[in-house]
Amino acid sequence: MGPGALTDPDWVVPPVPQDVPEGGMAWLRARVARFSSGEAHVRRRALAVGPLGGGDAADALRDTARVRTQALLDGAGVGPGSGPGTVDVMALVARVVPVEVLADFVGLPVTAETAGLVGHVARAYHAHGETVPAADRALARLVTVCGGTWDEATAARIGLLVQAYDATAGLIGNAAHRMLSCDTGDTGSASGTGDTPEGSAESAADVVTASLDRTLSADPPVRGTLRAPANGGDPVRIALLTDDGSLAFGAGPHACPGRAHARALAAGVLDALLGRGCRLVRPDLAYEPSPNLRVPVRLEVTCT
Repeated sequence: MGPGALTDPDWVVPPVPQDVPEGGMAWLRARVARFSSGEAHVRRRALAVGPLGGGDAADALRDTARVRTQALLDGAGVGPGSGPGTVDVMALVARVVPVEVLADFVGLPVTAETAGLVGHVARAYHAHGETVPAADRALARLVTVCGGTWDEATAARIGLLVQAYDATAGLIGNAAHRMLSCDTGDTGSASGTGDTPEGSAESAADVVTASLDRTLSADPPVRGTLRAPANGGDPVRIALLTDDGSLAFGAGPHACPGRAHARALAAGVLDALLGRGCRLVRPDLAYEPSPNLRVPVRLEVTCT
């Protein structure tokens, strides 16, 4: 089945049980737009899009992500004046900054456990039919943070964080590796130094943009999605990897509503890595085991 199914009303996201009690992952799946169709999807998607704000959010998110990344690097002892050090970008930054910044942006209190709670829920988000006690407990904590009401508005805000967790981390990891390898699809040399062309702010912004563009076209973090016949039948996988990256954020009614936000969050992290003069410790990457995601396990860099 080709990508046309993403916009074909005869193909829908595989349905999930709707008549489920509050308190667990089955409830979250039954209340978010991601696993809904028809009128329920329209209503729930509106609840998710609302907190994301208008088109002017990108600059603020990018600035906040850059500042938060710089603070984490400083806290890890690799900030200015502390000398070189080695950090794992995935653990320290990619799994933390997008969730924290986005949570604050949509009006949720952010604590040291926010990213960890979202991670527990994200790992069980697609585990239909399975009981994952750690994820259920994490979801209950997040609902409490959201005000304690188990309703669609709460599910929408939690769903935004959960869907950003793996995808944005993968975008950051893959784009950072490409950027620090000087592989942006240009004809310049691949020095692997992470140096900024001409050392100018404009050039740094160009490097970040090119790294994100090339990653989304050649190595997007989400590789596919499922659709099922609307009149019943087994789901099929739709590949999202294309030569031009046009499906990196999906298409049709279920296209990611946070495309600009994800790019802005990733760009802010890349800005900070580039500004800190980060360099790859090793050129190769290992990826988390997943048929649908392209997320590095580790991305070790040294910073000056």
